[in-house]
Amino acid sequence: MKFRFPFLRCAIAVLAVGVVTPALAEVHALILTISQYQGGVPPLSGVQFDGKSAVAMARKMGVPEKNIVQLRDQQLTLAGMRRAFDDLNNRLQPNDQVFIYYSGHGSRTLVREGGAERCAESLVSVDADFFTDTELEQRLKKLSQKADKVVAFLDACHSGGVTTRAVGGKAPAFSPKYWAKGGVEACAKPVNRLTRGLNANAKTAGSGAQNFVYIAAARDNEISLDQPGKGGVATQAWRDCMEGAARDLDGSGGITADEIRQCAQGRINFTLKDAEGYLPHNVTIAGNPGAVLAFSEPAPVKPPVAVPIPVAPTVAPPAPTVAPAPAPVPAPVIVVPPSPHATLADIYNRRDDRRRVELSLAKPALKINKDKFEFTLSSSHPGYVYLLMVGSDGKTFDMIFPNRLDKNNFIQVGQSLKLPRTDWEIVAQGPVGKNQLLAIVADAPREFGSAGLKPAGPFSMIEASPASAKDIQLVSGASAYSGSAECTEDTRKRTLAVQKKCSNAFGAALVTVEEVD
Repeated sequence: MKFRFPFLRCAIAVLAVGVVTPALAEVHALILTISQYQGGVPPLSGVQFDGKSAVAMARKMGVPEKNIVQLRDQQLTLAGMRRAFDDLNNRLQPNDQVFIYYSGHGSRTLVREGGAERCAESLVSVDADFFTDTELEQRLKKLSQKADKVVAFLDACHSGGVTTRAVGGKAPAFSPKYWAKGGVEACAKPVNRLTRGLNANAKTAGSGAQNFVYIAAARDNEISLDQPGKGGVATQAWRDCMEGAARDLDGSGGITADEIRQCAQGRINFTLKDAEGYLPHNVTIAGNPGAVLAFSEPAPVKPPVAVPIPVAPTVAPPAPTVAPAPAPVPAPVIVVPPSPHATLADIYNRRDDRRRVELSLAKPALKINKDKFEFTLSSSHPGYVYLLMVGSDGKTFDMIFPNRLDKNNFIQVGQSLKLPRTDWEIVAQGPVGKNQLLAIVADAPREFGSAGLKPAGPFSMIEASPASAKDIQLVSGASAYSGSAECTEDTRKRTLAVQKKCSNAFGAALVTVEEVD
């Protein structure tokens, strides 16, 4: 095979959507960093800091220390990289979750496949060999057959035509993640196989594309930059946003990939605003931008102001007049009102779309004080059914099934579950507006009582608030057996029955029901 190639400094992170839920299925981290290459490939001084950032992100996502595997430099020959993926696959059990991070050089390489040449994007091993996009795709697909959800973060791998983004001058404070062997760029238009395949699959229901989020640190005509002593600019920004800088912009209680992207982009723009010779690169997302990767934290509570106790004045000699230092101005605390409709959307976006759930309505519009809610549910997988509703007033989360009158919420494959059943019903009671109904079919039972839902007639409910929105999301993605010994022991020791019992996985359907006069 004959080819010419440039190298790109590239970081790829693959993480599980939903790993921010309590520890149930195992969460694994594989962190690969290469800073000192062989064969004349330039060293990368910032890689050690990217590795630390990856560990911080892994901890934020709930990866236990025992499940963090770090491999560096000489361990990562091409054979070593392949072995690392194979070992990870061997450790995985069904519905486990994965965090993979790679930091090192990447390449746009001319390769021959199927009797034709194409430009492939590759990771560069320590021995200057190529872990191609085709092989990466195959190994990620193999992992995804076991893992619940996958998110990929690519720092610079989309940098096609990178020379077009330099605007002159030099930027000693930053280093471009790019090196062309001999100064020649053989593949001016890289083909991102993973993103292309993801976008194609996203159009097919049940393809599993909903389970993936691919994040690129730069557009295909941009370079991504390293900051000496700190690591990748995009990696730093994404890490900081995951650790608390990102905001819950829609009041859902969860922080989505796109909300993190907006936060990260702002930080990148700020970091590079005065960088001579370079323009800020733009973070892009393919796949599921609504995937929840973190949860919002409550706004800080201001401490009470102490009231001084009056004392008798004392006479003292006058002191020299000194202008008081200006008091620091605290940053404003932005409190976004809760949006329970957005909360249901977040839960829906966390579903495993390989688990097909269909919820059909007898009537899409109901007359107030006359028509009844009637719906039929089916599922491609057996599981436990939960129906959450946010009414047209948008004030509460309502659990309408199971309920005190009907607790038999298990559905089999091929079964059509018609609800409500004969011993309970729901009549439209207003106000005029749209209700949202979320159906969850979970592998294992959920314990919504732990989210604070209280009895309301035969049903249960809780007022919408930032805290309840977060709790509803956490419970939706967590088996009721999360704290049991069966679910905390080594996943390799679990039987199939225990695997189901401890599974986080669920399918979902989200529909709108309008109430009219």
